[in-house]
Amino acid sequence: MNHTTTQFKLFCPRPDCPCYQSLDNNITKDGIYTTKNDGVVRQMFNCGKGMHRFSETGYCDLFGKHGSFKEYEQMCKLSCYGLSADAIADMLLKDTRTIAAWQRGVSKKANLFHDVICLSIFCLYRWMNCGRF
Repeated sequence: MNHTTTQFKLFCPRPDCPCYQSLDNNITKDGIYTTKNDGVVRQMFNCGKGMHRFSETGYCDLFGKHGSFKEYEQMCKLSCYGLSADAIADMLLKDTRTIAAWQRGVSKKANLFHDVICLSIFCLYRWMNCGRF
């Protein structure tokens, strides 16, 4: 059996970069670093035309949020239990503004996920009932 590896073209995730989301940019791996909060090793990248570096969290809502994935997950769980941003900040020893930014990021992702699921269900329903769109 012959396995092929799919290579995805990387893009610059920084909105202030002149090459923002351009696939015509040479993004290369540029070392690793260990986070201060939880000791997780993360990949660094170099934006060829934008002349700056960014980490793998640049591609998600954790970029610049100064926390670990574990803290982010704990915040999600505590939010589900109905705790306020102030209460969560006290429990995780973070600033309330950081928790509020994390909550906005989770909300944005949840809304996007909801939209994709609803669209998928709608398309499936139309296909099953009409056989066409």
